[in-house]
Amino acid sequence: MKRVLIGINSKYIHPAFGAHQIKTNCTFDIDLLEFTIKDNIDKIIGSISSYDIIAISTYIWNIEVVKKIIQSELLLNKTIILGGPEASFQFSDLLNNYNVKYIIKGEGEDSFNELLSYLNKDLAIDKVSNLYYFDETDNIIKFTFEKLPDINNIKHDYSLTNDFKNKICYLESSRGCYFNCSYCLASLEKPVRFFPMEEVKNNLFYLLSKKAKIIKFLDRSFNVDQNRMLEILKFINEYDNGYTTFQFEIVGDMLSDKVIECIQTMRKKFIRFEIGIQSTNNETIKAILRHQDFEKLKRNVERIKDYIVIHTDLICGLPYEDKETFKKSFNETFLLFTEELQLGFLKELKGTHISNNKDLYHYVFQDEAPYEVISNDFISYDDILEVKLVEKSLDKFYNHGYFKRTFSYIFQEVKLNPYDTFKDITLFIEKVSDFSKLQYDEITKLLYESIAYIARNNPNFCKEKLFFLIKQDYLTKNKIKPKIWWDNNITRSEKSLIFNRFISAYPMLTKDILYKYSKLEKYKNEYFLVTYFEDVKVYYLKTYFAYCGFDCNLCPMFSTSDNSKCTGCQTGNYIFCNSCDIRNCNIKNNTENCGECLLYPCEKINKLSPDSKKILDIFNEK
Repeated sequence: MKRVLIGINSKYIHPAFGAHQIKTNCTFDIDLLEFTIKDNIDKIIGSISSYDIIAISTYIWNIEVVKKIIQSELLLNKTIILGGPEASFQFSDLLNNYNVKYIIKGEGEDSFNELLSYLNKDLAIDKVSNLYYFDETDNIIKFTFEKLPDINNIKHDYSLTNDFKNKICYLESSRGCYFNCSYCLASLEKPVRFFPMEEVKNNLFYLLSKKAKIIKFLDRSFNVDQNRMLEILKFINEYDNGYTTFQFEIVGDMLSDKVIECIQTMRKKFIRFEIGIQSTNNETIKAILRHQDFEKLKRNVERIKDYIVIHTDLICGLPYEDKETFKKSFNETFLLFTEELQLGFLKELKGTHISNNKDLYHYVFQDEAPYEVISNDFISYDDILEVKLVEKSLDKFYNHGYFKRTFSYIFQEVKLNPYDTFKDITLFIEKVSDFSKLQYDEITKLLYESIAYIARNNPNFCKEKLFFLIKQDYLTKNKIKPKIWWDNNITRSEKSLIFNRFISAYPMLTKDILYKYSKLEKYKNEYFLVTYFEDVKVYYLKTYFAYCGFDCNLCPMFSTSDNSKCTGCQTGNYIFCNSCDIRNCNIKNNTENCGECLLYPCEKINKLSPDSKKILDIFNEK
């Protein structure tokens, strides 16, 4: 008999780890084929139709594709075996209504071998563990018995990942979860069992030697055992190859001082923590059977955020979380300013506490995967649609990391409300165009226009500063100079003056680089320079010109930090500032220097030095 294991992944970068484990621990000859949910279904069927026994791993992201595949007429006479969480908790529907012979529940390394032995007539079916099957004699679905494989006997073969450069390498150091979160299938995986530490280190060493791009630990409770976590962190730090990065799912309020101190010694962005906050509403946290000290979590995040990448999660649709409490949860979590905030929507995972008790809160879920929440007693469908507006612009603009300066300004300085702002950004842009059809220059311009409109009445907001910052974000995204969609506000003479200043401040710059491979932007007396020579580099320069055009940097009495000295006539702290008629005239006319005045030149500048007049002439060219 020809046998095949099928892994159908959500994307190419995700390997079929479950199928890999069955393949590695299988004592029979069996092929392994991997596809993605984007692959042509007919092509998948054609690839597997020559096999007699077909085993497929099922998950929430592939179950609808799997259902279509197994109903093909080309597979009607095949022995189809399903495993994975979706099959484990939908065994009745799949065995009764689809072309499925057997379903293995839970961990399958031992059970799959036992089932193949049964199909080979070497074992009785009641000796096969974790098996659902349809007994045609009694005309009922039967289940054999539950059994966990001995974790010390489970083997791993990480070479099956094949493409270490472009795929995430999944690694497990334990199985099971200590927690009982009511929405999560991992809460059903008891007890927690650990793989031998020596084996974990050997697997890590192998993947590091292969220069795997990303190693993601699958452990559901990675940092519950702080000593074990610390040992692993120290190991990967010792054998850091300068290239590989690691991802861990952790509990944010459970980090010891020793772990935090270890993290602070690591290469920047070497590791990434995924922290499932889900909600900051205490009533919700209690209802989903979690415990969370959010204040301690915030302190921990603050201590480690400068050293690692942090991804936080929220779930919309949990019990006792209405729109207003979710808005509060969103704002409190967003203001941690982690690199990513994934705003998810509750999914009905069969077998979980929420699924088993969904009538308690009158949950309505989608009929097909991913079984997303539609409404419950606390949040309406219209409210969920509003949250989806927030999620759309959050993911588009914030999570991609392209507008860090812009969002830092509007949320930390201007202090806009994050939830309302992201919602209003989406509403503003969708009035104009479809997100998916916009080029980067178009979407950046619309983001600027939307924020300028949203913040227009905020006393802390400056439209010119926003424009200065969003231009910086836009200019530094690409390795080549992008399309410029705004008018130039710097004259040739001012550019020449400022380029000379940049060369003095940054000797590695040359006029050839500046004039051929750079873009210069200005806000008041601040200049931002980006160069596209060999690599994208940014430079900053702050100039200090008095209202009269005098270069304050040339004055021994000038200091930007020492208030006992002159900090510039625009601050007006020095004794003769208030008596200066040029300063008073500029303040009255709301100009930054005489060169910007409509009446320039006037008799007041006759007393100025030639150098000051030259500077004013440059500013007057505009």
